[in-house]
Amino acid sequence: MASIITGLFRSQSQSKKISEDLENAGFNTSEYIIYRHEEPISKEEKTWLWQFFFKDDTRLEDESLAVSVKVDEPHLKEKALEVFYGNQVIHYNYFENIKFRDAMSLDYLKRIASIRAKSQISPSPEIRQHGQHPGMNSEIIFGKGE
Repeated sequence: MASIITGLFRSQSQSKKISEDLENAGFNTSEYIIYRHEEPISKEEKTWLWQFFFKDDTRLEDESLAVSVKVDEPHLKEKALEVFYGNQVIHYNYFENIKFRDAMSLDYLKRIASIRAKSQISPSPEIRQHGQHPGMNSEIIFGKGE
């Protein structure tokens, strides 16, 4: 199984540059996936989804772009991140132990990211309610009683 880094970028127009940068960094075309939207998604819908999942105020201006890179070794992860940061990645996720062919489905990766995000929400601590306590007794006994 492989590890995958998936990055979200602001524009589909970045795909060519990201592809060239990945290849210049030593990745083959078979080691990365560029997900392109076939049907346009409204800016409002994308922005709402982004804000829902990542809880920030980022506004997506045009067709955003997602890219996944297969990284089997730590130095490959660093190379991929250099390319991502060089192309102003908005956000990235690192997925371990995922089959690369499964990563070809962006919906699959979205489900994994959603599950991961939900699992990181910590449950609220258990609240214990105490019953009524009788308090202290005002009777004092000195010495030995008979």
